[in-house]
Amino acid sequence: MDTYGVLKNEKFLLGNMSIQDFFKGRNVLVTGATGFMGKVLIEKLVRSCPEIGKICLLVRNKKGKDTNSRIKEILDVKLFDTIKEQKPGLMEEKLYPVLGDMTELRLGLSDEDYSFLVENVSVVFHVAASVRFDEPIRDATIMNVRGTREVVQLAKQMKRLKVLLHVSTAYCNCIREHVEEKVYESPIGWREAISIAENLDPTMSSILTKKFLGSFPNTYTLTKLLAEQIINEERNNIPVVIFRPSIVISSLNDPIKGWIDNFNGPIGLMMACGKGIVRITYGDKSIVPDYMAVDISIKSMIVAAWHRSKSNLLEKENYVPVYNSASVSKSVSNKQLLDLGMKTLEQYPFDEMMWRPTIKFTTCFYYYYLSTIIEQVFPAIFFDAFLDLIGKPHKRLLPLQQKIYVVTMALSYFTTKSWKFDNSNFLGLIDKIPDVDRKEFDYDFKDVDIIEFMKNATIGSQKYLFNVDETKLPFARKLLNRFIWMDRILKTFSATILVFILFYFNIIPSTFLHNICCHFRSI
Repeated sequence: MDTYGVLKNEKFLLGNMSIQDFFKGRNVLVTGATGFMGKVLIEKLVRSCPEIGKICLLVRNKKGKDTNSRIKEILDVKLFDTIKEQKPGLMEEKLYPVLGDMTELRLGLSDEDYSFLVENVSVVFHVAASVRFDEPIRDATIMNVRGTREVVQLAKQMKRLKVLLHVSTAYCNCIREHVEEKVYESPIGWREAISIAENLDPTMSSILTKKFLGSFPNTYTLTKLLAEQIINEERNNIPVVIFRPSIVISSLNDPIKGWIDNFNGPIGLMMACGKGIVRITYGDKSIVPDYMAVDISIKSMIVAAWHRSKSNLLEKENYVPVYNSASVSKSVSNKQLLDLGMKTLEQYPFDEMMWRPTIKFTTCFYYYYLSTIIEQVFPAIFFDAFLDLIGKPHKRLLPLQQKIYVVTMALSYFTTKSWKFDNSNFLGLIDKIPDVDRKEFDYDFKDVDIIEFMKNATIGSQKYLFNVDETKLPFARKLLNRFIWMDRILKTFSATILVFILFYFNIIPSTFLHNICCHFRSI
């Protein structure tokens, strides 16, 4: 059979393959497997495609830990309990760690591992990235831009490659109010950015970062846009997909409700409020950020990779499929989100808290700064000093308040602005899921109950981030009730003192109080 005949036959076979059949026997490479989305991705691939080949995980060398120890560390979370119970030993059987580093040339792979990936891998999920907003431009570029280039160079040599899916972010074009599902130009070429990063003195990196960013709020968003340019350039050489999740938060229900392993985004703020550590935040309460459940994003990623692999094997395409994994109409405002969280925290409070959970929003920096000092920093200093005095070991609250302030300021660009994300390509993929795969990969979220989702997200955060003991709930509710009364008494006392001072120093004339009393007497 000639080459055309082989390709035509392959196109026919792939065009009629289900998602599970597509992954059957195929080896997959996942970068960023130790991260939040990476863990959910490998769990879903193994559980829903049990006949998948090896899932090669690019893992860094950690002092004192070999690759097998790193795998055990990845699997030692509640997320994997479902598959461990259903199919014991399957995760360990499918995962194949390769020692490497995204910040190194050739990904820091040995010749043996590099050759193995070239010969055997047919699907690449490039998930790894530095997500720190305050990362120096040199480090962010090396990781997010040059790292992507190295992944692409590896993929171009893979003899069995069917698709490379690159995970970007919906906010990489945050300087635009309306973000379509297409690749936008970047203010600087990715080659120039890498060249600057490779030759830039590390000590100068932080100094030049602000100038390098231009209109972009942080190094994360800019470097993720630059990485998209690399993927776009290779659109005629290898089958590629750009996948842009918005703010990824707790799982909806697959495999468990409310699973999360980090404090990023609104969940971190919610937990800090629940502990009574944060009482005010800088942001517009009416702004509607875009949130997406992690399991919804992962299902759609897998569907997107499958769909790209089966489309147009013969003719080269002159575009990159781009998917904005954004919830759009299902997202809620900052105020609604925190209100939902606070209601849940009142029903399921922490058994350890500093004060009554509450939150205020403000877009006035001076008010935010002053309130932070009075309501958060001063109490932190007091508690640290008091616990030091009685000799009780504790995590110091003042450094924590400093971190919270830095993070709040870094996020302020996003908590005071709103964007419109097109997601028609993303939603359109739902209709392309084969009927046989509906149960495992359907990610239609139009009927999701936001209140129930946020309740599960809040409870899940307590459970998976703080290991909250449910048997202590009665005590926690009593503690919350005590803080509520203490808060009311303190506010009443403070208001009384304030009124007394105002009248005592004649800031408000005594006739004002007399007139108020006369008014109520006449009603």
